[in-house]
Amino acid sequence: MTRRPILPTGAATLVALSTLAPWVLGYSASHAAVAGHIAFAMAFGPIALLVDAFAAAAGVLAAAGLWLAVSPWVLGYAARGVAAWASEVLAGLALVVLARSARPTVTLPADPPEGRP
Repeated sequence: MTRRPILPTGAATLVALSTLAPWVLGYSASHAAVAGHIAFAMAFGPIALLVDAFAAAAGVLAAAGLWLAVSPWVLGYAARGVAAWASEVLAGLALVVLARSARPTVTLPADPPEGRP
């Protein structure tokens, strides 16, 4: 099995960096943004490390990227400035691209044929 460590490393780094965005880009006064970013990192950081191992992880990470892209409007902090929403859209779309480019290398075994244990 050949692993491509760049995909999980890149995805996990992107999740970690997006967590710092409210403080780095100056919209940390929004409690929704801070809580959303912390929860995002806690939920999807470990999944990002499995992006090239399991198809389900890649799918979940793609959905997480879409959530990150729309979260400024859903959570109500998009009005805090262009930095508050542009960074989320770019990071979210980058996660979708990383997840879609992952080719899972580990699959679960298929069910045995009928009549065999």
